[in-house]
Amino acid sequence: MDGKLTEYHKSKNIEKLADLIQVICAATKTRGYTLKQLKAIQIEKAAKRGDFDKKILLIEVIYN
Repeated sequence: MDGKLTEYHKSKNIEKLADLIQVICAATKTRGYTLKQLKAIQIEKAAKRGDFDKKILLIEVIYN
């Protein structure tokens, strides 16, 4: 997948992004999960931790 991700970063082409989705779908099914399960977890995590719509990336967590 890293190769596909690198290709997308270089080209910013939507077809390369579609390739990433195909890889994720194949990996999901290969591991015995369903796309419905994957989507449910994605929604749950976004509700708990937020999503990437605002393009905010956590770089480091500092504990006291």
